[in-house]
Amino acid sequence: MSDEECDYMSDDFLAKLTQESENRPGLKRSYASTREHEKWKKKESILEEQRLNKKIKKSIKEIEEDKRDQGLQTSIDSSNKGFAMLAKMGYKPGTSLGKDNSGRTEPVPITVKAGRGGLGRDEAMKKLKERKQRILEERARKLVADFNPNAFRAQMREKHMMKRLESDLWKAQKSCRQLDLGKEYSEPMEFWFWPREKEKKLEDDFEELIEEEEEIIYSVEEQLVMVVEYLRTEHLYCIFCAIKLYLSLP
Repeated sequence: MSDEECDYMSDDFLAKLTQESENRPGLKRSYASTREHEKWKKKESILEEQRLNKKIKKSIKEIEEDKRDQGLQTSIDSSNKGFAMLAKMGYKPGTSLGKDNSGRTEPVPITVKAGRGGLGRDEAMKKLKERKQRILEERARKLVADFNPNAFRAQMREKHMMKRLESDLWKAQKSCRQLDLGKEYSEPMEFWFWPREKEKKLEDDFEELIEEEEEIIYSVEEQLVMVVEYLRTEHLYCIFCAIKLYLSLP
């Protein structure tokens, strides 16, 4: 490599690239523009500091609460005329009032009314809240006392069995409808042999769902037994085996 050519791995080559990159767009090229930018940055920093250190003005209500709390926390001293009269009669700070020192040691506390409700409303609301809490506690204690683990397990078992029976009945009704339609039966033998569907009608441009409720006097288990028996005798089909026989066996 000749001496006139610059090595691109040397420091001189990198220094030249750095000097050239200083004149890229976006940087301040003149002294005046740089000065204006510095002044603007300083002004922004001063404004930000003022915003952070700005004292928030309190409302009249907050000022009154602060003064009242400060006054209640400050004990009465000898500059008070009432305190001076008590001191002349032998009263000492921290002792109780009365001939036998059986009176109060602290002034009567005050309760500041914050809301705009009538007199006695706060007390009534407090009593109502306590009454509701007692009712809930009494109800919870009664539930705990009357709890029977065996009855609870029996109830949960019965609930689980009912869900299973309803699922099996729906499967049987679905199979019955499919097999009946395969034999070109337009209607089921009983209306509850097929799954019940909702009929849609349009009235006055509004869509309404209408479901005709018919009373079923049989339980879910009884319905399942009759539908399964009908499938076996009429269609030679067992929903539990999912097998259909095409030839009746002797």
